[in-house]
Amino acid sequence: MVEFLVGGTVLLMVMMGAVQLSLLWAGQSAVETAAHFAARKFAVHARTDVRKAKEAALAEAASFCLHRPGGNWGSTRLTSIEFSRQGKGNPAVSALPGEAYCLRLTHWLELSVPWINQILYAIAPVKKTRTRDQYFLLLHSSRWVTVE
Repeated sequence: MVEFLVGGTVLLMVMMGAVQLSLLWAGQSAVETAAHFAARKFAVHARTDVRKAKEAALAEAASFCLHRPGGNWGSTRLTSIEFSRQGKGNPAVSALPGEAYCLRLTHWLELSVPWINQILYAIAPVKKTRTRDQYFLLLHSSRWVTVE
């Protein structure tokens, strides 16, 4: 009977760990995809107005991070994008065609599977934070984009 309880607990932990790792993998894939589409949105709109292009890129990235498996409104608010020009500061109004920008998307992914979230949070070699009973890991992706 004791062997069954120990074996069942271990099997349950392995199954829940697989679920959490698959959600983490899907989250990283969503961040990569969101960075790609946000970069495309920025590249198309940056010639006219950089500020609006940045807002459109952030909205696009937040939408992808929201609609990923396990996505929720709380983690979408923790999505941010940084833009930098190659060797220069950021422009105030518009960008010239052919200018290269580095887009860096950061998204805090909530670890949502009970018990496993604490274990994965403890052993993860990335930036992480904890608020109340929620555990978050920082996922990021960088893309170079040229203004069209």
